[in-house]
Amino acid sequence: MTMQTDILAGGSAIGPALWRIRLLIGLVALHFLGIYAACLLLGHPFGSGTAATLISLLQLQVPLFLVILLFWRFGWMIVKVRPRRPITWFANDLKDTLLDRDRIFTGIFAFLAMCLFAGSFTVGKDLIPLINPFSWDPTFAWLDRALHGGTDPWQLLFHLTGTPAITTAINAAYHLWLMLAYFLIFVACFNVSRHDKHRHYLVADVLCWVIGGNILATLFSSVGPVYYEAFGYGADFVPLMDTLRAFHEISPVWALDLQAMLLDGYMNDGPVRGISAMPSMHVASTVTMTLYAFSVSRVFGWIMTGFAALILVGSVQLGWHYAIDGYFSIALSLGCWALARRLLRGFA
Repeated sequence: MTMQTDILAGGSAIGPALWRIRLLIGLVALHFLGIYAACLLLGHPFGSGTAATLISLLQLQVPLFLVILLFWRFGWMIVKVRPRRPITWFANDLKDTLLDRDRIFTGIFAFLAMCLFAGSFTVGKDLIPLINPFSWDPTFAWLDRALHGGTDPWQLLFHLTGTPAITTAINAAYHLWLMLAYFLIFVACFNVSRHDKHRHYLVADVLCWVIGGNILATLFSSVGPVYYEAFGYGADFVPLMDTLRAFHEISPVWALDLQAMLLDGYMNDGPVRGISAMPSMHVASTVTMTLYAFSVSRVFGWIMTGFAALILVGSVQLGWHYAIDGYFSIALSLGCWALARRLLRGFA
């Protein structure tokens, strides 16, 4: 095939690729324009140090994702396919994937759309206290106690998980969340041309972050237990934070450094700030990942269910969130999953 033919074939694949993910691109574009308009109205620069940090982390992880996928495909060949000539089969499989224009072009456009969305989302998160100053924390703290027999949920959790070693393990899972979220988005983007379940996940994920992480987070502007005292609400959660610091002397609790960095960024107008508690986007996005996992494999779905439960526990134990943040986030994710399905039917 000549170079000219290659270019024409590639060009002919661009239109169908963009059309296939037009709903995703439309949602990302509307969100971008909305955040940009809000910045203009508030006189706030359209930019976020958090976005730059997140995209840098993503760039570092993409090569690792490719290696993981290669090992996964090799394992699939050994366990499921069992070809007589494994090296030849694997080479041909890799060649077919790389020459699949639909997969490659759709994946690139979807991935770029998700990167653009990550940038505009973090800008929107920085705008929260400018639009609606933090004020809901006393209400959520009261609701938490009312729902849990008059006791803060973290105190109930610590009867089961309140040791330095367990807290470190929970914190490790909480940090693993970002890599897993990136990985599943990467996988979905480069499989979106294969099956609607991947497109469903990407649209649901965007809806969840927009509705939960920007709109509802602004309406219910709150900082979470970790910053309860720093924002003048009282010393209710000082025992929790003192316990975490004591644990850190024995076994690392990495969340403490990140929490201090976010507070410093907020107080001193630093590049990374983005404080927001309700709803818990860690929990909401993990539930969305779990729904996606069930659409791929029941076994993977149940593994992700356990991970989602761990993230819910971690959100409370590490002081990031009130338990009610997580409960609300589960409902949010389920609602966005259903809404994505309905929207996709209209764009079939």
